[in-house]
Amino acid sequence: MLDNSTDFKEQMVEARRTQILMGAAQVFADKGFHKATTKEIARKAGVSEGTIYNYFSNKRELLLAMVQMIATQTLRGSFFNNPPDDPKEFLLLLVRDRYRLVDQYGHIFAPLLAEVFSDDELREAVYQSIVMPIAQVVEQYIQKYIELGKFRQVNPVIVTRALIGSMALNTAMKLALVDNRYETISSDDMTEQIVELILDGVLK
Repeated sequence: MLDNSTDFKEQMVEARRTQILMGAAQVFADKGFHKATTKEIARKAGVSEGTIYNYFSNKRELLLAMVQMIATQTLRGSFFNNPPDDPKEFLLLLVRDRYRLVDQYGHIFAPLLAEVFSDDELREAVYQSIVMPIAQVVEQYIQKYIELGKFRQVNPVIVTRALIGSMALNTAMKLALVDNRYETISSDDMTEQIVELILDGVLK
């Protein structure tokens, strides 16, 4: 009975924490990180301002918590555990899954992108929690496809950086809306083009 009660309390705490993070993400996206106030975040999240401080010390801690929330979704795709034999299929699944993540958490990525280049700790958190886990997995599979004779001898690190870099740049341009032509390009078309560009350079 005690275990059930503890589990319920933990679920309630996590639900409230997520509620606050979602509210903060919306306010950060609308107002920018520096102009946002905890009062506005509380109003958007439907909690009291004091409740926020029960979970987070300040706005910056909220931003770092958003990184961790995205990080929990980083390797959720089942294909990571059982990748297809066809490298093109693997890359298509990978890129589609990453763009799905951006669509789902775009309101969080936007304020993160605005701050990540001016905040060393935040940049390191994004790199270690979001970029590195996916990069290491992709490097392993590229090496596997090389050993199977499906890719020629290339440097897996360079190919991975090219793949992740192209996705990151497209994501940044989409979220920042610096080029409204991106509004007419579907995620599926973007995925196909990125994968074809990568494969044209690595297929044996």
